[in-house]
Amino acid sequence: MKKFRYILLCLAACAGLSGCGDLMETAPSNEVDKSLILKDVNAVKVAMNGVYSTMYNRIDFVTANAHQCFGNMAVTLCAEVMGDDMIQTAQGPGWFWKDYNYEARVRYTSKIWRSYFTWKYFYEIVSNVNYILSVEHTATGDENELKCVMAQAYAARAFAYFMLIQSFQQTYKKHETWPGVPVYTEPTTSASKGKGRGTVEQVYTQINDDLTAALTRFEECGIAQEHISNLDYYATSLLKARVALVQNDWPAAAEAAAEAMKKPGRSLLSRTDATVVKGTFDDATKNWTTGKTPFNSVASSSVLWGAEMLSEQSTVYASFFSNMDACTDVYYAAETPKCISNWLYAQIPDTDVRKGWWNGNIGIPAEDWSYGANINYNQHKFQWADQKAHKGDYIFMRLEEAYLIRAEALCRMGSEYEDEARSTLLELGSRRDTEYARRIESLTGSTQTFATTGVVKTLLDEIILQRRIELWGEAGRIFDILRLAKGWTRYWEVNGEKSNHTNYLSKYSEYLSFPSDYLECIMMIPQAEIDNNPNITAADQNPYVQS
Repeated sequence: MKKFRYILLCLAACAGLSGCGDLMETAPSNEVDKSLILKDVNAVKVAMNGVYSTMYNRIDFVTANAHQCFGNMAVTLCAEVMGDDMIQTAQGPGWFWKDYNYEARVRYTSKIWRSYFTWKYFYEIVSNVNYILSVEHTATGDENELKCVMAQAYAARAFAYFMLIQSFQQTYKKHETWPGVPVYTEPTTSASKGKGRGTVEQVYTQINDDLTAALTRFEECGIAQEHISNLDYYATSLLKARVALVQNDWPAAAEAAAEAMKKPGRSLLSRTDATVVKGTFDDATKNWTTGKTPFNSVASSSVLWGAEMLSEQSTVYASFFSNMDACTDVYYAAETPKCISNWLYAQIPDTDVRKGWWNGNIGIPAEDWSYGANINYNQHKFQWADQKAHKGDYIFMRLEEAYLIRAEALCRMGSEYEDEARSTLLELGSRRDTEYARRIESLTGSTQTFATTGVVKTLLDEIILQRRIELWGEAGRIFDILRLAKGWTRYWEVNGEKSNHTNYLSKYSEYLSFPSDYLECIMMIPQAEIDNNPNITAADQNPYVQS
């Protein structure tokens, strides 16, 4: 691990990629030639492993609030609590509370809040992989091994830009000409001048170019995934499917998802494997037990990409499971449980094993709750694997997502693809719900008829609903809300209950039906970027007030 960190320290550039003389320079008065550090394939592999480590094992991107800034999973959790399907019960220690309440966006001038972290985190990945890619034709060693690691670097850069453009601008469709994010493909130094925002289209062009470069090299090298933390041909195919879905390129999304589904040795979680045993929490004694879930182990059969967390690599409190598993008397989730929306929970039939991923209505609403896991609709999907040892793996991609993307893309391609879309969905649904075949046999249609709440009327409605249930806590719900362009709300009534959200966001007049491109759903460009980048000025900032 120290060796990984050393390589990163040698390569890293600042988040804004301009005016970065105060960050991580190897020699402040004389820039080191990074090509000397990355002279052979073994050194390049070490550097790429350092990039992966950045995604789960570093919390130094901010000088405060680091316990909500822990890599990929922090970005995903933020995007989840900003939406309609996940409830943050209380403020607790404060982590993710401002994201949930839409109070983080105004803090774009600070270097310790969400905008700065997200920008700096992903641009550091970009900066590091750019140095790796710069030695593609000069590093020595086995040609296929070098192609493999370069493929990973291209894929990692595509991933970083995809997350950046989704976080700092509206979705692709109908916003192609809107300002994007700066695109860098060459190594940068403290003397490098920052670039302008360009357009959304330009960012997606770079993303797709990188994905093509990655997939081509993966195919040419013929090297299988060395470790689950490494991007490979199949994980990159799923990333391509994600991107194509946002771009509404349905044939490309369906084809890429199908490629991801072909990974040898991977299979959808069976009904038995998808069964969650809930942990317990005693309100009187604060005694607890950890349950059992497949969503804390990269050994689960459907994992395509993730991070195996060793005890010595755990960020302990500053971690996903600390913020999710409320069966504890130690970690943050006990002070602020994450719950599923009561509307979404009500859509899960009793014959569906996923009903057990959450509490139902156990008679303890938020106003009667004080601490721990015993609250209506609390989640048990994400639990520590070993709470005392601070262990729990991070899952970045699962095979189930590929099936859901392919089903959605096929459905949107027209009626001639409906049967295949239905059968693809059935592959997943039949492994969750014993009555699933009967429930979807007559569903047709490629129109989405409701946004947050409503009645399933079409096959597309059902596919999107299943995506919300299966990928709850994993997909970053606000990104789906933006791409689906149907609007959203946190206010409803279901089975005689009012919405269990603790904040309806009624401070906004649009709270009963937010528009699909509501500007509060995207982040402001960090002020530090505007201050240090001569090609991004205050005039280039995202709008601050909804027009």
